[in-house]
Amino acid sequence: MLRPPLLSSVHFALVKLAPDDAWRCPHCRQLQQGVVQMSLWTLPDILILHLKRFRQAAERRTKLTTLVSFPLAGLDMAPHVVKRSRGQSAASTALPDPAPANYLYDLYAVCNHQGGLHGGHYTAFCRNSVDGQWYSYDDSSAEPAPHGDVVTRGAYILFYQRRNTVPRWSASSSTSVHFLHPLP
Repeated sequence: MLRPPLLSSVHFALVKLAPDDAWRCPHCRQLQQGVVQMSLWTLPDILILHLKRFRQAAERRTKLTTLVSFPLAGLDMAPHVVKRSRGQSAASTALPDPAPANYLYDLYAVCNHQGGLHGGHYTAFCRNSVDGQWYSYDDSSAEPAPHGDVVTRGAYILFYQRRNTVPRWSASSSTSVHFLHPLP
């Protein structure tokens, strides 16, 4: 079965607007048929992707359970970032280009939803930043999980971290020894 990719060229394609969406050119003052395209100018250290899991057609709403293929490591966002010329910034000011960015992301958590439109249950998979092991969280239980179990039809929200960056709140950001204490 062909699984749709997480990000495809469809999400970033150049779309020609319908003739009734024409805009008036400020230079020639004529109606022009325009084009739109989603572009990313900058990327965050933490990238959160929300998968569309509900569809509404007229009065009918349905839950989507399509298995979406997403990488656990090496999500490459480079093809989706606008290539800027020297000195051009996201705000179109003359700020200098930032240092060359790293556009690779690694997954560190997945929020899953099982159930339907009127109720359900949330679980999660999280990768421990100290031992690199994936864990499955379900209410009061936390168990080690094989990395092959992380991609599911219930995946709802994906949490990625830019490779080679470590947030201050991460356990692996400190050089000190970490002690894990069970909650009372």
